[in-house]
Amino acid sequence: MTRERDVGTFQKPVTIGLASSEINFSSTREAAEMLLYDWPIGETARRIQARMACMKVLGGGSPPEVARVAFLSAAKEAKNLNA
Repeated sequence: MTRERDVGTFQKPVTIGLASSEINFSSTREAAEMLLYDWPIGETARRIQARMACMKVLGGGSPPEVARVAFLSAAKEAKNLNA
């Protein structure tokens, strides 16, 4: 039986820099919640694609790396990616 967290765990976390702090995202679920509720810029094609990728991973249709790559792309667009 697969635990919920195992479904979308990233092999390497993504670090996002916000105004007052940095946040490490280590799972598809964490990335999806950020994209849905706390994204620092408005709606863009990359944000929509990243959300869709996250939902596909959480539904079991894609590996976590698909969501991670899309999340990285959206973060770069929002200029919130800390390398």
